[in-house]
Amino acid sequence: MKTCGIDNCSKPIKARDLCSMHHQRLMRHGDPLIVMPRRTKKLVDCTWINCSSQAVSKGLCVKHYYINRVSKRNDQINVR
Repeated sequence: MKTCGIDNCSKPIKARDLCSMHHQRLMRHGDPLIVMPRRTKKLVDCTWINCSSQAVSKGLCVKHYYINRVSKRNDQINVR
């Protein structure tokens, strides 16, 4: 079985003498050797008063998001 035409890549060919990964990079970016940096999430603290946990959704940590969701109200008194 033939292998990818890129140096140091031993994966099987998918199309255009390239493996699946290098072929996708060629189709998306025009260059099979390009490596795009991964996006990272910005770490944000919970907006609830006196809470320093990391926010996961809508500016609230898991605990306070659940409380806010269950209570079915947006209590502005408890939010910074």
